[in-house]
Amino acid sequence: MSFKTIAISLLCSTMMLAANALSNPDSLTTMDKNIAQMTGFYATDTIIVVLPDDYSINARDEAEIRNFVFWKQKPVYVFKNESDLTPSDFHKHLQFFGPCFRFTYPLASEIPFTIDALGFSFNGIAYQQPDDAFYYMNSSGNRLFTCRNGENIPLLYVRHMAGAYQRYIFSGNSVVLPVVPEEAVQRIASRVWFNIGRMAAVSQNL
Repeated sequence: MSFKTIAISLLCSTMMLAANALSNPDSLTTMDKNIAQMTGFYATDTIIVVLPDDYSINARDEAEIRNFVFWKQKPVYVFKNESDLTPSDFHKHLQFFGPCFRFTYPLASEIPFTIDALGFSFNGIAYQQPDDAFYYMNSSGNRLFTCRNGENIPLLYVRHMAGAYQRYIFSGNSVVLPVVPEEAVQRIASRVWFNIGRMAAVSQNL
């Protein structure tokens, strides 16, 4: 089965769910803008994945990061510890990955979360368990923060197709932020698949 066929099939199968993701047109417009920004982050030839110093990414996580993009030719991923970054690297798209509290880079100045010794907090709620994680795309669309507190925890931003919102908080297998009904989580993910499937189908016709 060709990629074009798969993309069109994906588009059709998710269209109904996506159309019902939220009833508020303004919310859907915001979602679509966020998704466009997310896909724009990957519309580059090289992405540098920044890791805390003395932190080694495992093979499973590296594969999930590399395989997140399926709707276009995958970018080249370069994995670097933060002290190995060069001035020119900061002109590229950077994805920060790993425990947020192990970075010496001033993440707190670029994200809406407060970092502490064991994790992070948001709106006065502390997230310090190993399976707590966050996703945040900056407003310029050139910095992505996908940080979790512990090891051997699935990359939930991948599993939930994060992108419809600018920021997410995950705890265990649950989406804590945005606050939406459980039954809407899959519909929101379907909105992401819908937009990406549409772009993939269009690109195949160019």
